[in-house]
Amino acid sequence: MTGNGIRFIAANGSTYMGQFYMGHFQGNGEMKYKDGGLYSGEWDSNQRSGNGTLQEAQGQTYLGNWHNNKRHEQGKQYYKDGSRYDGNWHNDKRHGQGELRCGDGSIFDGQWKNDVFHGFGMHISPSGMYFEGQWINGKPSEMAVKIVIKGASPRDAQSDQPFTIEIETHDANGNLVKDNGRKLELTAGVKYAPVTATPQSSIDLTSDDGVEDRLIPTELGYDLFPYPICNDTAFFEMYLKECEEEEPDPTVKGKAKPKERVKEEDTESGKDDQASIDGSLVEERKEYPRVATVTVEDGTVTVPSLFFAPPPPNYKPFAVPEEETPPTPVDRSKSRAAPGRRSEASINARTASKLSKRSSFEEKGVRAGEYVISVRDITQPPFLGFCLEPAYLIVRLLPSAAKKAKAAKKPKERGQSTSP
Repeated sequence: MTGNGIRFIAANGSTYMGQFYMGHFQGNGEMKYKDGGLYSGEWDSNQRSGNGTLQEAQGQTYLGNWHNNKRHEQGKQYYKDGSRYDGNWHNDKRHGQGELRCGDGSIFDGQWKNDVFHGFGMHISPSGMYFEGQWINGKPSEMAVKIVIKGASPRDAQSDQPFTIEIETHDANGNLVKDNGRKLELTAGVKYAPVTATPQSSIDLTSDDGVEDRLIPTELGYDLFPYPICNDTAFFEMYLKECEEEEPDPTVKGKAKPKERVKEEDTESGKDDQASIDGSLVEERKEYPRVATVTVEDGTVTVPSLFFAPPPPNYKPFAVPEEETPPTPVDRSKSRAAPGRRSEASINARTASKLSKRSSFEEKGVRAGEYVISVRDITQPPFLGFCLEPAYLIVRLLPSAAKKAKAAKKPKERGQSTSP
């Protein structure tokens, strides 16, 4: 058969309508496939060859050149997930120069080989992160795998002096990888060690429903209880001023001048005493300004003006002192009538209230001790489906220089006052 015609192919249920030459599909024609697909374009000896469009039943469409039934040379492929490729093909695979725009917003523009990135190209993630350079079999020639905080750990810092940390992205061999646009989150915490009620007190001040949900998991062998860390210089100056205004006499240990005393009343239920626990002498603070997400440029990022903020009121890891004085037994013979008698719950609540008051000023300032800073990769979606290993910095927080000088000065002053 030569010329135009129609042929039904019983073997696969397809129907061809178009040009023939000596019984073969030759020239322009249209093939309707049994599964609902449709090809419209050029044919050569019963095979798709030349320019043509294939609309697949699964929702994909290709427009471009064909050779021996395969996509070949220049063509555009539209995928059912919304992705689009525009570039070169070889034997039905993306090969050569091409641009892929994915449905999630990511873009790769560069060289391809056997359907994967290979050669020079740029990949831009929907998160804003990008890598430009050499690719080998679908992966960058240099790939960051971990976050590194420069400098020794532990590191000493003073509570009244902001400090700076420098962060880098490294490969498995410890070499700097020039990532761009990667998002990192910086948080802090103290080592979490659950504390239960002691024989001296039946009150467990560190127990808290849902506390486990707030813990920060680490690779250090222990979890962290979150602790506020900031890099807002205006807030830091305000905090230092507050400490100067509210600092008590260091010769009177553990006491501070409260702005307002909480009225204590004897009640059977101990509700007034419990209220003094929930709202201690420490003023309620608004949420501290958190360290903003930082962005890596050329593999590095510097976070300046960091400082540890005062702990929130009744901060769990600091709630129980090392030593507790057991409550004084109640002489019931001298107690009031039954309606006014304090119950055991009231006594326990009052004891806890005193402990809370005793450390009320300490909660206004930052305790000296060991803190941990955590830096994690929060790039979303993860670059190439992979998140970097986190980094940790142990900070040994020392008392402020001003407090140390004042503490050293007091003994001298007392010695001078007693000398003849």
